[in-house]
Parts: sequence; C-alpha cells; structure tokens
Amino acid sequence: MLETKHKCFNAQLDLGRSASDFIVKKAAKESRQPDAVIFSGNEKIAEIKKEKNKGSFRLVNLKNGLEWLLANNVHGELRPFSFSIRKVAGEDRQDKHENLDTKASQEDKEVFVIREQLFKHNGNFYMLAGHPQGKDWNEHIQNPVRYISRLDDFEVGDDLNLSQIDYQDRDLRDKIKRLRGTAVGEAFGLSIEERGHHVRVDEELADVGLFIAAISYLIYASA
Repeated sequence: MLETKHKCFNAQLDLGRSASDFIVKKAAKESRQPDAVIFSGNEKIAEIKKEKNKGSFRLVNLKNGLEWLLANNVHGELRPFSFSIRKVAGEDRQDKHENLDTKASQEDKEVFVIREQLFKHNGNFYMLAGHPQGKDWNEHIQNPVRYISRLDDFEVGDDLNLSQIDYQDRDLRDKIKRLRGTAVGEAFGLSIEERGHHVRVDEELADVGLFIAAISYLIYASA
C-alpha cells in the first residue's frame, strides 16, 4: 500500500520493499564545475558536468570512474522531457584509460532512454512523472511529489521499443496520459534548495536509479 507524507517538500514512499535513494545538489555558482553533485546518503557518488554541445551533459560515477553522455536528442530529434544516455567511448573518456572503440561499437552504447517521460526497463514501461493508482487527480496535480509509475496496463507488445512508438498518433498519446500506474518511486525538491532534489526508486529500478536521478534533475530541478 502506498503511503505518502510530505512537509516542507520532505516526502517518504513506504512501499514495503528496498529502495535506492539519491539527492542531487547544484554546485555553488563560483565553482560550477561540476554543474551538480549526486549523493547517496552522505556519500558523494557522482557528478553532472555540462558539455560544449547545448543540451548535453556528462555523468561521472565517482566510485568506479564510469562516464556517460546525456543528451536531449532522442532518436534523432530534440524532444521535451526526453534524454538519452550513452556510455562514453574510450577516446572521449576524461581519464583516457580505456581502449579506443570503433564507431559501430559506440553506436551500440546507448544504455538508457527517457522519451517524453516514458521509458522501458526489463520489459516494463514506466512514466517518469505519472498519476499513480489511488491518487485523486486534484491531489496529484497539487502535490509537489512526482511519482515514477510502472504502467502495468500499457499493452503494446513485449518487443516494442520506445523508438517504435508513434508519438504522432494522438489517440496513443492520450491513452498514455490517461494510464494510472503503480508507484515505484518518487522525486521532489529543487537542487538549489538545501535539501536538494530527492529521488527514490524501488528495487526494480535500482540498477538505473543513478540515470533516473540525473535525468530527473535535468528535466525538473536544475533551475
């Protein structure tokens, strides 16, 4: 059962299952390198840095040195509420320690995509800021918490990818907006606040939790 409590943008998602917790805080103006820092508990685990290309960022995992490029160009188009994440190839890494990759292998390094708030993971579709089941509509739109929802009733075929969804189909877009999912995470707060931008994801999204935290920050909380 979902239980949400919030006071001064302090929210808790009690799902009865283990979850991953992230806090994203914007760097001080005088030291905007990196642009933002991601914490897990009190530990600094990652940094977000602006790239030269507009709308592009670099996510650096401080624990293992892995790096990814984040861009709001998804499937060849600039889209709102959208980001693609690609693993950084050897020649683009800041530490220069990895072997160089071929162009073909670089193209295969896309590891995560959110397209107009919709994403797919382990065969399930999710909405980054969905209207979960059991939430009154007025309460939902007035609530500072954005819920990450699993769309259990999104029947489009197991083998369908985000790139194959026809976003020009008005009926399909309306159907997606009306779907009421199961809450499996939440996000709230601004990165410039002392508390930072807080992102929680359930265990089923733990392996992409860092990506979700970074994208949630860039879309909703980087101002």
